Amino acid sequence: MSILIRGGTLLPMDGPRAVRGDLLIDGRAIAAVGGAPVAAGATVIDASGCYVMPGLVQTHVHLVQTIFRGLAEDLSLLDWLGSRVWPLEAAHDEASLRASARLGLLELLATGTTAVLDMGTTHGGDAVLDEIARSGIRARAGQAMMDAGEGVPERLLETTTTSLDAAQALVQRWHGHDAGRIGYAYAPRFALTCTRELLEAVAALSRGGGLLIHTHSNENAGERALIERATKRAPLLYLADTGIASGRAVLAHGVHLDAAEVEALREGGAAIAHCPSSNLKLASGIADVVGLRRAGIVVGIGADGAACNNRLDAFGELRLAALLARAKHGPAAFGAWDVLRMGTLDGARALRAEAEIGTLEPGKRADVIVLEESALAPGGDAATRILYGGGSRAVRDVIVDGQVLVRDRVPTRLDPAAVRAEAAEALPGLLFRAGLAS
Repeated sequence: MSILIRGGTLLPMDGPRAVRGDLLIDGRAIAAVGGAPVAAGATVIDASGCYVMPGLVQTHVHLVQTIFRGLAEDLSLLDWLGSRVWPLEAAHDEASLRASARLGLLELLATGTTAVLDMGTTHGGDAVLDEIARSGIRARAGQAMMDAGEGVPERLLETTTTSLDAAQALVQRWHGHDAGRIGYAYAPRFALTCTRELLEAVAALSRGGGLLIHTHSNENAGERALIERATKRAPLLYLADTGIASGRAVLAHGVHLDAAEVEALREGGAAIAHCPSSNLKLASGIADVVGLRRAGIVVGIGADGAACNNRLDAFGELRLAALLARAKHGPAAFGAWDVLRMGTLDGARALRAEAEIGTLEPGKRADVIVLEESALAPGGDAATRILYGGGSRAVRDVIVDGQVLVRDRVPTRLDPAAVRAEAAEALPGLLFRAGLAS
């Protein structure tokens, strides 16, 4: 299948530039950028009056938590996990897992996200990965791993062997699915719920197979203190000791990092997933994105889960990231083009996928979004209009791997009314099983 996106303003994201022209997609890949003949039988998408750019890459989401939206309010991280999120995750059955994942995927695609790094819960990984695959989105995803932890519900607590065996079975079934659109990522939840044995085993598996590791670290001051007490090491240094904080790792949050930890990040090559709304809503703090970038650390963007955000809008996260950085470092610290790059090319770099996605270049996978200029605030250059003018409300078309997943604002694979109805139907049973029904 060939698609010609004709007459738009292209934002290749290989630098701060916008150019008028066409974009040709042939099969799964971008075939030409800037000028392209109309191929016989090609689908033509008129992009006049539109911006055309790479789809956004979210480096930290929890699809299994989408159905928890509004159910874990006004709590700090450890109370939020122990009293609400873990009991709800333990109560998931296959129907509620699928409904939650579909609801999250619908929101992600409709707001311009084309690739995600997702962490599930400790069961139902096949159901979540199946919904991801059906949606058409690009993903690296894994079932959460938890073999320790105070207050962890019995259903979430695994043995080390069970956790590793489950992950390896999912790797066999899902890694490389659909010509690599789906990849597996090992997902040890965080240092407080994983034994050192598990972390070291995951690090060895990652080294041997080249798969990503996705975990949380340095999110909250209380979490940091507990990890230091248990391990006698700062959280990031402990992860480095175990082999987790490597060049294959994406560490969510990175809010409370000292100088030695930043240096360990730089030396080890792990990326940080910045989740500003989640960090503010849980009162965890504000990551120093500008400082991390100046230290040579790759930083991507993530909405985290709908239980602590409560939205999955990556454009909104990018805007907030820019404003927070300016409050700390001054008005010129983080320009609009650099911020958009954090959501595109830098996100791809965090997922070790920059050879495939993140920019509009011939040969790269065709993950492309079309934004209507008329939906944005007038004035300013393209990056400024998109970043500060409300980029997500301008998303008109979404293409992943050459497949049109949203056309004229209408999803092609997910029925919004049905997805929302299924989530509403699944919620009462989930609350009852979690012991949270009113």
